Amino acid sequence: MSDPFDTTPAPPTMESRLRALLNSMNSAILEVDTGGSLVHANPFARKIMTDLPPTPSPPGWETEWGEMMIFRDAHGAPMPPDEGPLFNALRTGESQNDYQFSIEHPNGRILHLMGTAEPLFGQDERVSGAICSYQDVTEVVELQWALESQLDETKNAHQDIRLAHTELSRAHNLQAGFIANFSHDLRTPLSGVLGFADLLTISPSIIDDDEKEYLQEIIDSGDALRMMIDSVITYSNILSGTVRIVAEWHEIDSIIEKAVEPARRMCNRRGLEFILDLENAPERICVDELRLQEVLEQLLDNAVKFTETGEVCLHVKTEEDSVVFGIRDTGPGISAEAELRLFEPYSKTLVKDGQLRRGVGLGLTLVKALVELMQGRVDYVTSLGGGTTFSVRLPIVYAAEFDNL
Repeated sequence: MSDPFDTTPAPPTMESRLRALLNSMNSAILEVDTGGSLVHANPFARKIMTDLPPTPSPPGWETEWGEMMIFRDAHGAPMPPDEGPLFNALRTGESQNDYQFSIEHPNGRILHLMGTAEPLFGQDERVSGAICSYQDVTEVVELQWALESQLDETKNAHQDIRLAHTELSRAHNLQAGFIANFSHDLRTPLSGVLGFADLLTISPSIIDDDEKEYLQEIIDSGDALRMMIDSVITYSNILSGTVRIVAEWHEIDSIIEKAVEPARRMCNRRGLEFILDLENAPERICVDELRLQEVLEQLLDNAVKFTETGEVCLHVKTEEDSVVFGIRDTGPGISAEAELRLFEPYSKTLVKDGQLRRGVGLGLTLVKALVELMQGRVDYVTSLGGGTTFSVRLPIVYAAEFDNL
């Protein structure tokens, strides 16, 4: 017999334990019996699936409830409310795993759910109901959509960039081709002018001394124009990647003499002293003669242009396995503002009275590019009022195999 005075509570039944467990879960739990009646909906289900009918609710509750909602499958196609994992498990007697669908509420809120359902079996092993657990995956789905949208935008932007790059490349090739062809067309008549001017200088019976001075002005101006045209052609070739270094052994004296002649002539006309120091220079160097000559001509031309009084000096010396060409002037030096864009293309520096110096502003740009192509480097030191020295360091032997690295 039981003790009427025993106040110990009876242990919870299995059913009450199960209900407590289901009610405490952060997953939406729905249970239906064999006829489809709604037997149980835990608090979390009522939180995310608004307007669920009270339990127990007779068969057909899902249709009445579903009339207020819009159900869609994982692909966005409309579906009836009884096609979800819960009723599929009830009808088929088979588990439904990772069944994704969405519910659009009357207020426009869209709830994305991932459902897993299990059929329930009675003692006769016949389906007696089904229970389903729903996970709210709305944030995950929206994040996925956002990432896909971002990916599409990135792909579109990448495609736009590719198209723009193609158009820019086409425009650049047209521009480079025009510049190269036009420059060559300019150089042809210029060569004729300089050629006949040189013939006149060696024909003293044709012109007098005063005319020689005018003739020399024609030659100097023609040399300056030739250098500008050569600069444009070389820069165009560098941009198009067609410049190739062809290195051979040359007497360094021969290269220097060709490079310094225009600068020496300009120094004589302007009353500047031109100094050439080859005392510590190597006898021979394996280099691209035309490219080295172009580099030295550009640097010497700059030095002469910026020097009004004093001297311009080219000093060549050997340092280990390199040759250093130093071009020094006694000009005004380089301002801090000019240093910021010293090697930029088309950058021109002011000379006295606010006038831009002559030229196209490619000299130092070409010097740096050509020296680097010849496996060397360019340095400089300058001081305001104290002149500037540019140093070009090149290997005595150009290693052609570096071009393939």
